[in-house]
Amino acid sequence: MKSPEVPFVVTRPAPDHRALMARLGDAGIDAIHSPAFEIEQVPEPLLRERIDGLKAYDLVIVTSPVAARLIARGASASDIRELGFFAPGRGTASVLEAVGLRCRFPESGGTSEDILAMPDFAGIEGVGIAIVGAPGGRGLLASELSRRGARVEALHIYRRKPVAPAPALITALRRSSGAVVLISSRQAFDMIGEALAEDLRPAWLGSRFVVSSERLERACREAGVSRIRRASGAADELMLTAALEAGWMRG
Repeated sequence: MKSPEVPFVVTRPAPDHRALMARLGDAGIDAIHSPAFEIEQVPEPLLRERIDGLKAYDLVIVTSPVAARLIARGASASDIRELGFFAPGRGTASVLEAVGLRCRFPESGGTSEDILAMPDFAGIEGVGIAIVGAPGGRGLLASELSRRGARVEALHIYRRKPVAPAPALITALRRSSGAVVLISSRQAFDMIGEALAEDLRPAWLGSRFVVSSERLERACREAGVSRIRRASGAADELMLTAALEAGWMRG
């Protein structure tokens, strides 16, 4: 596969960026890893307490691969195997299933709306639901499940610590406004844009964005992005397929 003149920008935090970077490299495509944040888990005693505390809930929604890995690490020391776990997609679910936890996920898509459309979340008045992740994400889940009558609590087991844009991203934006940005988080989009120098923001907004949801597409357009391709989910394969269909990833 011939490398395009402009690079792809992978915004997933480590270590979740590795597979996507490897696939782009195997395809002969220049790729820049420029995450908006790094992951910082809560202190170990608090993590154990919150994982053990999941037993107090009827259903548990695990919002990210990071949260799934932290739960999986502590699952053997906690009696949580009988709980019903839910995840946005197969990747997050597989982390939990690997340690013997039962996890369901939407048949298609990976957005909060897709989770809310699952039959398991109909008729949930009085049901205790834990939403496990980090501050600043999946607000729609909590508000809508509460509206449906569930007892909802957000349990934060890590936080997103902002990091500076990668020097390679800054160089690419100074040279061109045609980079292909793969992004699946509104928070990441906002954080990277805010961290860039003001003179680089037009090039950032002028980049080509592959996004994972309608809601993220809308946010990008409202911010001033005009070249957007929406993938059918956040999985690596779906994001790359969208880039290929847009003509931004050529064979």
